[in-house]
Amino acid sequence: MAAVRARLKAEFVSNLSSPGTALEDIPLSSTDRCQWRCSAEGCDHEWRTRLQFRTRTVNPSGCPECAKRRNRAPGPGEALADLNPALVRQFRRNLSRPDRGPDTLRPQSHDLCEWECAQGHIWPATLANRTNGRGCPDCIGHGRSPFECNVAMLVEAASGFSVELDHRLRLPGRSQDRFDLYLPKPAPGLLIDLDPEWTHSRPGSLERDTAKTKAAFAAGLDMERIRSCGLPPVLVPGLIHHKAGPGVDPEDWAEAVGVVLRHRGLPWRQLTPAEVTAALTKGVQLWERVVAGPEVSAADVAPHLEAEFVANLTNPGRGPDRMPPGCNDVCVWRCGQPGCGYEWQAALHSRALGGRGCSRCASARVGVANSRPGAGESLAEVNPAMAAELIEVVDHIGWTAFDLLPGSNKTCRWRCSDCRFEYPAPPNRRTGQSSGCPRCARQRTSAGRVRPKPGKSLQDVHPVLAGELVEVIDEPNLTAKELRPSSAKLCRWACSKPGCPGRWEATPDQRSRRGGTGKRCPICHPPRKSRTQQ
Repeated sequence: MAAVRARLKAEFVSNLSSPGTALEDIPLSSTDRCQWRCSAEGCDHEWRTRLQFRTRTVNPSGCPECAKRRNRAPGPGEALADLNPALVRQFRRNLSRPDRGPDTLRPQSHDLCEWECAQGHIWPATLANRTNGRGCPDCIGHGRSPFECNVAMLVEAASGFSVELDHRLRLPGRSQDRFDLYLPKPAPGLLIDLDPEWTHSRPGSLERDTAKTKAAFAAGLDMERIRSCGLPPVLVPGLIHHKAGPGVDPEDWAEAVGVVLRHRGLPWRQLTPAEVTAALTKGVQLWERVVAGPEVSAADVAPHLEAEFVANLTNPGRGPDRMPPGCNDVCVWRCGQPGCGYEWQAALHSRALGGRGCSRCASARVGVANSRPGAGESLAEVNPAMAAELIEVVDHIGWTAFDLLPGSNKTCRWRCSDCRFEYPAPPNRRTGQSSGCPRCARQRTSAGRVRPKPGKSLQDVHPVLAGELVEVIDEPNLTAKELRPSSAKLCRWACSKPGCPGRWEATPDQRSRRGGTGKRCPICHPPRKSRTQQ
């Protein structure tokens, strides 16, 4: 909550619904409309929206002008062609909007484009995924690509040494590092990293390669790097720079490894064309084994996925036990939570590495989290008078006023503090519409209908009659100032004529007829006899 308030405080201008109210005094779930000013550099756009839209957990709203700017064509220096030339070289065409190319697309665009890697593989992917580091699905495996497999088999054939792929070590002060090639003999062993441009030209790659090399040297390991032509060198004292490429021709890179071994006095021979073909065939077979069953599968990383797996849409027949955790295959999943059973489609890596789960269960959890108040935001703390009338929260046994937001839509039962009448209503109806006990409301409405308007009471219209009023029989507390001339309430009257003992009962309506000469004192004005009585 503190982080949310800090973010909003920089953009809050004023409360339009309750002028003068500071942001600190408004609950985060409030529906008050507020004025905001964007804090992004160079924007300062002002807009109006409700506070609850800016504080919700899922998709909180922000500056609309900044959102438009992110979606429109890039400005000078903002296009993909300006920021990532290496990625542009793999761009073929835009499938979503054919008229937009690298010079008119932002790096985080969600347009679906077609790409071609250095090995000639063609595949579709969104530009945002490529910018975020997603590579060719045919070249990237579980730490072993076809390129690395082919280079390893050529090195084995030319040197006679065994080569281990994807060698892993935990160096001091670091998480587990991976080395592309490892030659255990001659002792103590040689580590070789292959740095092709298509995987080592991304932002931050040089810093990661430098840190990894320094850690290996500090641990006393024997390590060499072979980098693609065009990549900047890794500036680490004692590291000899070897280059290969451009491109990812396995024979070219194997020859660069041969230069490293010959420089160390180790055996190396030129392979015949038949031996090269045999080594490359062995590399392909090794890659196929890696694809068919990785050493560490998605089922090993996230065992719960096997129970929720339904089908693989990209490569039918392959399950989580035969796919690496970072696989891009789109699969069908069925939620295993009791009472759910929801089915949806998602890429394997989003579940094994990203931790994504059932969206329906997540929505339910978010709804429960949003319905619970934070410190100082509960109904008991914001409106203790209303909280004192709460009896129970229907369908939520055990909940109290401390578990409810003032704007909650959960049905509750209330007991009026005045008439003790019990009635159901959600808190948001009581706080947002200022509604309360319906019985008291009806009584107030009924009383409002019988009360006279200013200047229209019996006292104002017929002051002589008001002087003869003794009492309202059913409501003795009412006076002539609170009665309408047309009221049907039965009253007791006393004649105002000196010495007359007249007492009678009549309604104000009966007395105010014919200009105030209606039912008068029966002694001073006896009823006339009818002709039949004469």
